[in-house]
Amino acid sequence: MKKVVFGILLIFIVVASGCIGGERPAETSTAGPQAGGIDFESLEKGQVLTQWKSLADVSKVYVSEGYEDLAKHYFPDAQILPASQYDGGVAILSPQDARALLKGKPILITVNDYFGYIVYRLGVKFVGKDKGSFVAFNDDGKAHFVFTGTSKAGAGAALEYALELAEGGEINPEDVIRSGEFEGIVVKVIGDNNWNGIPDEGEHWYLSSFRAREPFIYYWRIVEGENVTVKGGFIRLVNGSTVYIHALGFNVSVDVRDGTGATLTYVIENTNPAVLNLPEGAEIGDTWVKITTSEDSFSITPKEVGEYVVLAFGDHRPGGGTEVPEVFLRIRDKINADDGIFIIDGGDLIYSGRVDEWAALLREWKWNKPIFIAVGNHEYIGEGINVYHMFFGPTDYSFALGGYHYIFMNDIRNDYGLSDEQWSWLQKELERARAAGRRPVIVMHAPPVDPRPGGDHSMNPADGQKLLGLMKEYNAFGIFSHIHIYWYGEEDGVQMLITGGGGASLYAPLDQGGFYHYVRLGMMPDGKINVEPVKVES
Repeated sequence: MKKVVFGILLIFIVVASGCIGGERPAETSTAGPQAGGIDFESLEKGQVLTQWKSLADVSKVYVSEGYEDLAKHYFPDAQILPASQYDGGVAILSPQDARALLKGKPILITVNDYFGYIVYRLGVKFVGKDKGSFVAFNDDGKAHFVFTGTSKAGAGAALEYALELAEGGEINPEDVIRSGEFEGIVVKVIGDNNWNGIPDEGEHWYLSSFRAREPFIYYWRIVEGENVTVKGGFIRLVNGSTVYIHALGFNVSVDVRDGTGATLTYVIENTNPAVLNLPEGAEIGDTWVKITTSEDSFSITPKEVGEYVVLAFGDHRPGGGTEVPEVFLRIRDKINADDGIFIIDGGDLIYSGRVDEWAALLREWKWNKPIFIAVGNHEYIGEGINVYHMFFGPTDYSFALGGYHYIFMNDIRNDYGLSDEQWSWLQKELERARAAGRRPVIVMHAPPVDPRPGGDHSMNPADGQKLLGLMKEYNAFGIFSHIHIYWYGEEDGVQMLITGGGGASLYAPLDQGGFYHYVRLGMMPDGKINVEPVKVES
């Protein structure tokens, strides 16, 4: 094992970083449990966790079945005892064993029938096998130091983080929960490719605590010692030597820097093999391509296409709760039966961002074509933000196909507008489209204006007018949702579609666009777009 410190932070959010180590030195602490447990009153917030090793008896470690290798790695000189005997001290627990012990605590483990084990932190749920928790508390006059998580990888992340602290690492007090005689923190690991909770040779871990917003590294991993960088998509998951890439368009490239020649497998998901130039030997499915190679780089590029069809819809959330609208399922099935190359979803996927709502939707998230999303205000709140990024990646991205340049942007987080950085990026994308001779297609959740008389369900007025001006200058076509109707027309000379009838309650009578639907968009080689709504009975 070797200690690795890396400085490439291609992340959506950086909260607090840690240096990841390998083999640990022999334990030298001779401290035993303090009489009456931990003296929380004498320690500031965060100090119980940073000083845990001087407060705990590390000569004995209580361990869940199957987690013994973690104890041997992180506490090589400790006596290992079964978790069934635990009533205080240091414990490394599986999520199953931690559930009962942490019940009622500010940080605990719960379970969902879709996501599996979940870390629950003061009312916010965090999903995924990469979550760990390190908590210290008093119970029945005894000190408890518990390392657990949503999987063995999560428990290992908590242990690695705690030992970093014991070696002088800094803690972010804002990430710490302190409540009475309890202190705890939630951590996330990126780079534990075999999910065993131990930093192995050929892995570079990024480890961070966080409060509400998780850190994400979209485009870079070390896999079997190979430095893998991806463009045109994001790395959704690494499992052993297999890299799962969620495509954000039809041009995906992989670059292995300073490669050692290891053979890796790449599964490119959310794509349409029928319109791709593929290397010899590639395996394909309806929406995926699988390539196994030791090459230092390769690219998946789109074929030359002329006329083609895109299928668009949006706002398929329920009016509350978790139940997916039946009409959305009918729209999904009709879209799957249609002949478009890809799907555009204008957002508002669920009602309030809750993990249980995501679980209900993702059970029905069954598409036979790639689907690209403009994030909506209903899912991109609270714990839903983390789930969105886990499954769908960044919210601002672009790609080209045929004569069109598609630009997807998040216009719901900055007072229903765009930040200065987003305006700058949009301008560059529009210039890229112009230089390539492609017509821009801008896809956002909220439209720049509400076309209904007196309507105000749109971007803030200043940003809406600015967007319309840019769209007019570059002859951009707009696809939006947010308003639960079908509407197609022009605003100040700008062609614009609103498709918000995907399953949410409708905002207008039938004759004013109040019907459930999706839209077939005929993308013609000359830049003309034919718009055909397809009604779906409720």
